[in-house]
Amino acid sequence: MNPPKKDPGKDPKILALEGQVAELTTQLKKLTDLAGRAQADLQNAKIRMEKDRDDLGKFATESVLKKLLPVIDHFQRAFQHLPEDLKDHEWVKGVAAIEQDFTRLLSELGLRKIESLGADVDTAKHEVLTIGPGEEGKILEVFEEGYELNGRVLRPAKVKVGDGMMEEARNKSQDTK
Repeated sequence: MNPPKKDPGKDPKILALEGQVAELTTQLKKLTDLAGRAQADLQNAKIRMEKDRDDLGKFATESVLKKLLPVIDHFQRAFQHLPEDLKDHEWVKGVAAIEQDFTRLLSELGLRKIESLGADVDTAKHEVLTIGPGEEGKILEVFEEGYELNGRVLRPAKVKVGDGMMEEARNKSQDTK
């Protein structure tokens, strides 16, 4: 604000008081602006803290789940190599029920298997270990399943990907060598 103009008819004390009022008004505006910014900063901090708390809740189990992934792998390998004569054994059915319950509980915690076989390779979700004859960029084989936790890749799938050559074309190119 502009300082009050000197009026020859005004008392100097009134002029001084008007000057102080103008200065105090300017300071009040500055403090009001500062308080508004502080309130906005506080609101932003609250929002950030709530987001961090939500993320912590979602991903607090991440390290534990990473340690449990090999258990899922062991169950899968055991069932893949199960002898035919034992498939209908009650004990094996009991172990299969335990594995299904275990998988269901992990799913409830947000763990999800990455569906890879036949899909296009995605370097964020797949680790390509080898390339072979087949449709280019398509996953031909899954060596180790990948998993996501609440949409975040916990472990990429280890896969074999097609190189764009079909088996016949590859054999012909090797025959000409």
